[in-house]
Amino acid sequence: MRVVIDLLPTTLGGYTEPGGRILPPATMASLRLTQRQWRIYLALWLVAVAILIGTLVGVLLPRLLVSHPAPTLSGGLVMPPNSVPAPDFALQDQRGATISLATLRGRVVAITFLDTKCLDLCPLQASLLGRVQTDVGSHVPFSVVVVSVRPDADTPTTIATFATAHGLSGNFYWLSRPKALLSGVWNAYGVGVQVANGDLAHSSVIYLIDRNGFERVGFADVPQSGAVENDVRILAGT
Repeated sequence: MRVVIDLLPTTLGGYTEPGGRILPPATMASLRLTQRQWRIYLALWLVAVAILIGTLVGVLLPRLLVSHPAPTLSGGLVMPPNSVPAPDFALQDQRGATISLATLRGRVVAITFLDTKCLDLCPLQASLLGRVQTDVGSHVPFSVVVVSVRPDADTPTTIATFATAHGLSGNFYWLSRPKALLSGVWNAYGVGVQVANGDLAHSSVIYLIDRNGFERVGFADVPQSGAVENDVRILAGT
């Protein structure tokens, strides 16, 4: 004799066996659904990553492909590389050491012409160069050379006082000896020095000489310190 037992469906998706106990629903369907959801989530995540990468490439790639122009010198007078050798000289500085441009080869040199008694542009130029020294820092190969236009007044004591007052420090050299050679240096750099009625007038210029000993930039009077600093950094390669 064969006995047939009917399992009655319930409203909860399971089945009721005789005696009223509810059997749990089949688990394979729910397992297949979970795996399908995982695939959907994975697909959506991959799509989101692809969109993000596409956006980044679209934004960054054009910037990477654009060629940035090389920085340019901004002085009032800019000379091509290797075209104007800076006239060399050998003069004594405030410490008694003999300084020439050859001894400073490998460094960017700012050369100017000042005197410690000047109350006009000399203090402004000195303060400008002192500020550039501070801004570029000691890691930039940069030296300041001052050629005296009033050697009788420019003694080690007056030079030290003037330099301290205007921020010149570190690699700076104030050249004032021998007197007989100074006029030749003035003429070589086109600097006029005149004495009239007991007063002294002279040209106000700053030259930047590159690390190979060539004149590259000329500034008249008192330029913006940012322009001088920019050109020093370019010539130094920093």
